[in-house]
Amino acid sequence: MSSKTVDISVSSCSQMEVDHPKQNHGYDDAINIFNGESGDIDVEFTDKEASVVRWKIDLIIVPMMTVSYILSFIDKGILSTAAVYGLRTDLDLKGQQYSWTSSIFYFGFLVWQYPNSIFMQKLPIGKWIGSMIFMWGLCVATTAASTNFATLAVNRFFLGLFEASNNPAFTLLVSQYFTKNEHALRSCIWWAGAPIGAFIGDGVSNGIGHVHGKLSQWQYLYLIFGPITMLWGIIVFFTMPSSPMSAWFLTPRERKIAVVRVLQNHAGLHNRQYKIYQVKEALRDPQAWMMFSIVFLQCIPGGGLNAFNKIILTGLGFSSVESTVVAMPEHAVQLVSVLLAGIVCSWVGKGRCIAMILSNVCVLVGSVLLYTLPTDRKMSRLGAVYSLLTCTVSYIMCMSMISSNIAGFTKKMTVSVMIFVGYCVGQIITPQFFLSTEAPTYPTGFRAYFVTSSMMIAVEAALMFYLLNENKRRDKHALELGVSQNTSDHRIVETDLLDLTDWERPEFRYAW
Repeated sequence: MSSKTVDISVSSCSQMEVDHPKQNHGYDDAINIFNGESGDIDVEFTDKEASVVRWKIDLIIVPMMTVSYILSFIDKGILSTAAVYGLRTDLDLKGQQYSWTSSIFYFGFLVWQYPNSIFMQKLPIGKWIGSMIFMWGLCVATTAASTNFATLAVNRFFLGLFEASNNPAFTLLVSQYFTKNEHALRSCIWWAGAPIGAFIGDGVSNGIGHVHGKLSQWQYLYLIFGPITMLWGIIVFFTMPSSPMSAWFLTPRERKIAVVRVLQNHAGLHNRQYKIYQVKEALRDPQAWMMFSIVFLQCIPGGGLNAFNKIILTGLGFSSVESTVVAMPEHAVQLVSVLLAGIVCSWVGKGRCIAMILSNVCVLVGSVLLYTLPTDRKMSRLGAVYSLLTCTVSYIMCMSMISSNIAGFTKKMTVSVMIFVGYCVGQIITPQFFLSTEAPTYPTGFRAYFVTSSMMIAVEAALMFYLLNENKRRDKHALELGVSQNTSDHRIVETDLLDLTDWERPEFRYAW
């Protein structure tokens, strides 16, 4: 059985800080786990011990993220079912008002991105996520009391605001608990909560479709899922640790192993100091802007399907209740495509950009078929709708690349904000391609799918070549200096404690 010994020279970090040109780096919070120990600290552990630590994290942290995302997707997505269960009629929504109720969610999401990044850096992340989950559950419950467009819009705005913490927090948690090769699969697993949530939501919605009570059917949806989410928020608040250093399910020794495992990503774990130079570096990073573009473009097909899916399906000739049934295979397509991409990328250790390109080829084909097939080709058009659901692979691969490719805590949070701004803007714009005058076939919407999927393929190819070229440039530079890429663990961990960015780390290599 192989073992690893990692020497961490805490006392030498001050000298290393002097060696770097940037001012005031500040130590990573990971150094606190070694408080009370001085000099060189040997952390020796076997591969079996590391596997046990990873297994415990997989058993606690990953399910908590997945359940949270299941509820997140259900809570924001039941608007689509509510639309065909009487919400538009009961609230007297006219013209583009329904489209705006979808868009306004992302105004709240957008407004809260930057404040959320600050709070996640300054506050215990477990407490923060739990609080936000409880608050968005409350918004879901109060949506049942909506009486017109204005009251629905207010609820949707605050639902988006509180849900804004979810994805950035999970991206951060993946980077804190897992190694770079583990990022893609774990990101795909928590994101798999989306199709699972959609499947659960459609199943419950189908049952509600047969209920005839004092309330409208759409109101029951919100009154069921809102309180469930609030209860889950309380559970997360009290049980989710804020970092591996405080993980209650790990022994003190296992916490050190967890920290050392992740420090070898060369990206650090957490730093509470906000560093302006890292913000500026993020804004100059071509990789960040390419990921911004991919996520923005992905929202055209993704956001359109979230908000208009049931309306599109009823437009194919299915009833309101039938639409909840025929939508279920969509979630299987999402689940299989995302998990397959994650498994292959983790097994091979590369290929995330290739997975994104292949997924968008499917979207491109599906959008062409939906635009060109005659309306009487009901099942063929349904199959084309299913193919569009592979678009989400691009989104989750970008999330995993934030975890893997961005070092420096402030830089990571800044890139996360940039990408989710792109996500919000895309989601805000998307419903406006679905014109009420074109319902339920929406030809303009499907033309937009064709254009954006083509553009995504081009940007994803450019991102792959950029990252490959950057890795080759760094390899060449290291060779010229006579420095091995496989720097000793001693030096790697020392440097990681200074919260340096990927641009400041010549040994950093990018996942592509």
